[in-house]
Formats: sequence, structure tokens, C-alpha cells
Amino acid sequence: MERAALLRSLSCTSLASNRFYFRSFVPRAKFSSSSVAVARRNHHRLINNLTRRSLLRGDSRLRFSLSSYSLQFNKHFSSLSPRAVASPSTPSSPEVAEVSNEVAEKLGFEKVSEEFIGECKSKAVLFKHKKTGAEVMSVSNDDENKVFGIVFRTPPKDSTGIPHILEHSVLCGSRKYPLKEPFVELLKGSLNTFLNAFTYPDRTCYPVASTNTKDFYNLVDVYLDAVFFPKCVEDFQTFQQEGWHFELDNPSEDITYKGVVFNEMKGVYSQPDNILGRAAQQALFPDNAYGVDSGGDPKVIPKLTFEEFKEFHRKYYHPSNARIWFYGDDDPNERLRILSEYLNMFEASSAPNESIVEKQKLFSEPVRIIEKYPAGDAGDIKKKNMVCLNWLLSDKPLDLETELALGFLDHLMLGTPASPLRKILLESGLGDAIVGGGIEDELLQPQFSIGLKNVSEDDIQKVEELIMDTLKKLADEGFDSDAVEASMNTIEFSLRENNTGSFPRGLSLMLRSMGKWIYDMNPFEPLKYEKPLMALKARLAEEGPKAVFSPLIEKYILNNPHCVTVEMQPDPEKASRDEAAEKEILAKVKSSMTKEDLAELARATEELRLKQETPDPPEALRSVPSLSLRDIPKEPIRVPTEVGDINGVKVLQHDLFTNDVLYTEVVFDMSSLKQELLPLIPLFWYWPITCYAFPVLFFLPSNSTCNKMFFKLNATLRKDQVGWCSDLVFCVWGFGWCSDGQCILPSILLCFFCCALSFFVSAGQCHLFPILPLLHSLFYIILEKIKSLILCCKLAYFILYIDIEHFCGPNLLPH
Repeated sequence: MERAALLRSLSCTSLASNRFYFRSFVPRAKFSSSSVAVARRNHHRLINNLTRRSLLRGDSRLRFSLSSYSLQFNKHFSSLSPRAVASPSTPSSPEVAEVSNEVAEKLGFEKVSEEFIGECKSKAVLFKHKKTGAEVMSVSNDDENKVFGIVFRTPPKDSTGIPHILEHSVLCGSRKYPLKEPFVELLKGSLNTFLNAFTYPDRTCYPVASTNTKDFYNLVDVYLDAVFFPKCVEDFQTFQQEGWHFELDNPSEDITYKGVVFNEMKGVYSQPDNILGRAAQQALFPDNAYGVDSGGDPKVIPKLTFEEFKEFHRKYYHPSNARIWFYGDDDPNERLRILSEYLNMFEASSAPNESIVEKQKLFSEPVRIIEKYPAGDAGDIKKKNMVCLNWLLSDKPLDLETELALGFLDHLMLGTPASPLRKILLESGLGDAIVGGGIEDELLQPQFSIGLKNVSEDDIQKVEELIMDTLKKLADEGFDSDAVEASMNTIEFSLRENNTGSFPRGLSLMLRSMGKWIYDMNPFEPLKYEKPLMALKARLAEEGPKAVFSPLIEKYILNNPHCVTVEMQPDPEKASRDEAAEKEILAKVKSSMTKEDLAELARATEELRLKQETPDPPEALRSVPSLSLRDIPKEPIRVPTEVGDINGVKVLQHDLFTNDVLYTEVVFDMSSLKQELLPLIPLFWYWPITCYAFPVLFFLPSNSTCNKMFFKLNATLRKDQVGWCSDLVFCVWGFGWCSDGQCILPSILLCFFCCALSFFVSAGQCHLFPILPLLHSLFYIILEKIKSLILCCKLAYFILYIDIEHFCGPNLLPH
């Protein structure tokens, strides 16, 4: 049959060589496990009240890490047939519009600094608004997914949850958009790729993103009007709705607490992991803003007054206290023009001095606290304890190279199932799951946490001793060199790929930059990690892993007295006690009211309900901007494509900036495969290759009218580490040639056998090593003698070879 296959490849431009994208702030790492997603009337907000996990924790997906790819691949393309064509390609380094000093001055800004960020192929300019002192980072590149964000430093003084309630409330209508919820209406006519708001322990973020320029500026305008001129500071009912209020339907009934944030935080405070996280953070930082809950404690939220709420907005939601971020391919001049219309309406404020987050001084001795959490009666209550050890690592922010080294250390200890600290804790049988997030480095000072949940009451001390003993052993003995190399490859690949999924890349960069910028440090530094990474790799090569990581364990953990041990004890009666205490408070409130007061409260409750149920008037709805068909481009985005063939196989190459990462997709025509053999195809779905990636084979039906089946291979490769890529291409291509429905069954069985053998080798079955040369010779004979299986067998042999070479070394294999 005809050898039909399609190979599609994304390769790097020459300009992109030796550059790599910044690691993403994927939800896994950049938002804490205790973050709460709030869904209210079809509008979702993500609330984060604890810190994110370390940037450098490993991704759950493994990837290839190979060498010398470009010469081999370009060699094939140099001999493309005359039929090869190329679609118009975008320039690898597009011209970016610049803001002249004259234009910036005219709009009220001065240029503070300007840098090219090679890691994300972007030109970044830091501006300062002369009148208010607002700082603006304008990042320009060829990314169509434009991002805007405005961030205010909002350190709380107590746990009434003002930052959280205000984050909700400012999105409930503004001066130009007087709807109850303009964003709900905005979503109906928007092409946004992100629309949300975040509350951190010390700041509040309002980011949006869109690929449509008009839509993007609509979103920017609505957000700016919302944060600077919200209706909530004049509308007591919005404060009641979003924060808290007494609710009474009938004077004869009991009074209850209601409010969006109040109800949300009651749910948060009923979850053991969230209680543990908050207890640990507040114990680590008793003397600064992190010692209270910016999200709000349900017991404290009802103490918040409307006057305090308004004053918080007046003080902190001011341009002088703002950090503003623009990112993407839109006009940087238009960015400043839009901002100037708002910022020029304000005068300078003292907010930057009042919002400074003070550093927490280190303890002179460890601290231990015991907390209760609500637990059900099911199971053995004595085996539901939790224990977590927490360290504040430094009394000041760390330099980027130290942060990077700690991130690598975190990955080595906890980042994979085979990581020693993680593995020892889970295999100890002392608990069921890990608690604590490892390195948490998004706040002013970094911290490290580790512990176990579902621990027996008698084993709590054993868990603490096991953690300390393991850390001491790691400091004394260091890490396996293979583990260090694998960790380095995994992290470097993640940094280069910057795979943010559906999360806009510009937003991930914004949040990373904000980790320094919000504390008046250099906003460019977190984006430029290539030099610190190379310096760390050089240190590892010169001094060895033990000399690099052991001092970090000793200094920041073992010899660090600022340690808080949190012991969480289950209490089946806690929930009922808390509910009874709340009812008692409300009963006292009702008893202090007169009949007139109760009647007025019932009337106010009904009035608030009526307002919530009343639709917005048509004139208010018309104020919300929306897109029309004229605003949507008629032409699709053209991806640069070069079409060619390699030995009769059609190949598409897309020359795009991918930070030295190659993405390859191979598709095979499987239409000749017999129906009864289709169930055997999944045998190829996962291969136990140990070189940082799992190629995944998918079985895909195509257009039913053609009645064809396709075999698809996805692989992600490091351009500078591809040594056997051409073998992979031809092996897989050859599989399409031999899959004629007659020989596929023995081919699959042979390949499956090799995969199984490879699995045993990778699992450490060392007694198989002496027979490897014999197996090599046997496969060679098969390749030569059984012509109908030759290419499929080569594929099977290829899988085995990679595993054996990785675990045994090349010296054990004949070449």
C-alpha cells in the first residue's frame, strides 16, 4: 500500500535560538490549594488568600530532552521536492511600535527604564505617571492574546475581610456602567480569554485578556472605571450583599447572617486543609499583614462597618498605590492614552507609604500550636489528625539565584512521586497524604511547609521525627546525580516551554513580575532568569549538587529557629459549637432590638431582595460596550507553513517562536486495518520511555464519509537535546507502511513485549542486564529476517533501546 503519513512540526526560528519562555503560573502552582473559586449568578471569581506554590515544582507531564535535532531535520528539508510551497510567514522579530518621550510627556508619563526580555521575546518599558506616581509596565510583542491588569497593595489590619469584600463589590457597577453586575452583561458580547479578580494576603489584582483589540480596550475601560469609581462606596446595599448583613424575613423568626463573602468564607473555614493553611500562615507571620486573613474570618466579618469599607477604598484604590500591566501586540501609545484619561483625574496620595508590608522578624525559638477542626463521626477519629512543619526561610526577600536554587531543591525533595522526602513520608504508613505546599515564594518572605494528614494520635511525634531525620539525611548525603539531572531537565524544559494552557501567558508573566514589583523591587528581574539559571547550572557542574543544596537545607530549614509546628486535631463537636455560638450572638442582637427595629430589619431584608431580583433598566444595559460583526476580523490568522515531503511522506513545518522547543505531530492512515484488530491499537497509547516525555498515540476517526482511521503521535522535544529524532520519525513512518492489516497483530504483540521488557528494566530489574546484548542481537536478526515486520520491529527496538541506555549506560550496549 502507499506509505501515507503526515508529519507536522513547529520549529524555532534562528532568532529564537538559545532563548526560552518564562515558566507559567499555572493554576497548580501559582494559586494556593486553598484558593476558593466563587460562582455567583454565572460570574466566576477566583479568590486567593494564601500563597502560591513554588514556580519550579515539576509539571505532571514528562517531556523529551534530547540533542542535535536541527541539523538532522533541516537536512531533510534541504531536499524537499519541487512541489514544496510556503505560505506567507510572519516575521520572527516583528517591529514593535515605540512610545516616544514626547508622546509619553504629553500624556503625563515619564519613561523610567526599558529592557528587551529575551526569555519571552518582548520589549518592556516601565513608565511612571508624573502626577500620581502610578507605575505602568508596557510589554510589547507579537502575542495576540493581550493582557491588562491593575494591582493595588491592600494589606489588611484585621480579619474582617475588607480586601476580599471590596474585590467583589467594585465589580457591581460603576460611574460609567451603572449596572448591578456589568461584567455579566459584558460577557454576552465579549471575546475575552480571561476575566477575573484575585485577592492575595497583601494585594488585589484585576486582570483581563482578549485577542480582539476593540474588545480588549472595552474590558480595560470597564475595569478602570470599576476600580476607581465604583458605586459600592455610595451604595450600602452592595456592601450588605457582598459582605454581610442581618437577614430577617419575619419579626417572629430568628435573625441570620447573610452575604456572599460571609457565606463563602464559612465554607472555606469548614475545610481542614484551609484551616491548616491559615493557621500556619498566621503563626509564621504574627507581626505583619499576613497574621490576619485578608479573605475574612466568618467570626470577624460581622464587625466590619460600612465606613471602614469606604475608607479602605479611598486609601488604597488610588493610582499612587497602583501597579498597571499591559502585554501583547496592541499599540503602546493607545495604552498610555487610555490610562491618562483616568489617572489625570487624581492627585498624588500617601497610599504607597501607608500600604508598605512590614517584614516579619525571625523567631529565636520554634513555636507549636494546636488547632481543632470540624470532623465527622465516620471512621476512627483518632486517626484523623494532621501535622505540618512550617519554616519562614528568611527575614528579607531573596535574590533570584537563591530563589531558583530553592525551587530546584523543592522539586528534588517533593516534586515527583520518587522524590525522597515525599516518597519516605507516603511510604511510612504514618499518614495518607502530604499537606503543606513545599516552597511558597509569592509573598514578601518565602516559607517551606511539609506534613501529613490522617495521622494517628500516637504517630504525630513520629511524623515530626521522620521529617527532620529525612532532611538531615538529605543534607548529609545529598541527592542522586541522576535525580538532579532529571530535575534540571524537567524544570528547564518547563521554563522554556512556558505552557500556560488556557491561562494567558501575559498574565502568568504579570503575576511573576508582581511578586517583586509590588514590594518596590525591580519588576524586570523575575522575567529574566536565564543568567541565574545558567549560573546555577555552572555551580552544580563545578561544585556538585551536595555543595549547592546541602547548605540550603541546613541554613534555611535545619538550623532555622523560625519553625511553627501546627497540629490539627479532629473535633466532631466543633461545627455544632460554632453554630450554637453564632446563634447565641444573633439571639442577643435580636433581644436588644425593639419591635420597630425588627420591623425595619424585615423591611430592609425585603428591599435588598427586591433590588437583587429587579432587572437593570434598558438605559443602563445600553452603556455596556459590546462587539459587532464589523469588529471581528474576517480573515483567519495565517500560520506560516512550509509544505514538503521526505521520501514520499508529506511534511508541514511551521516556523514560529517556540523557545527552542520542537512540537511534532505524526498522523497515519489506518483505513486498511481490520475491524477486529481495532481494540489492539490502545497498546500503543503509552510507552515507558524515561527520557522526560511520554509520546502518546491516539486513535482518531476521520470524516465518516471517507471511512478512514488515523494513528496520531504527539511528541514534544528539546531542540538542543535531540539525538535520535530522525530515527523516531522514520520508525513511526515505517509503521504506517507495514500496517496492512495482515502483519499488524504480530507487530503489536512484539512491540508490546518489548515495552513490557523495557518497563521491567526501568523498574530496576538489574538481573536482566547481562542478557541485553543477546536481546540486541536477537532483535537485529528479526529486523533482517522478517521483512514484513521490519519497520514495526525497529520501532519496538527503539523503545527498548532508549530505556536501557538511560538506566544502564551506553557501554553495556553494542553500537
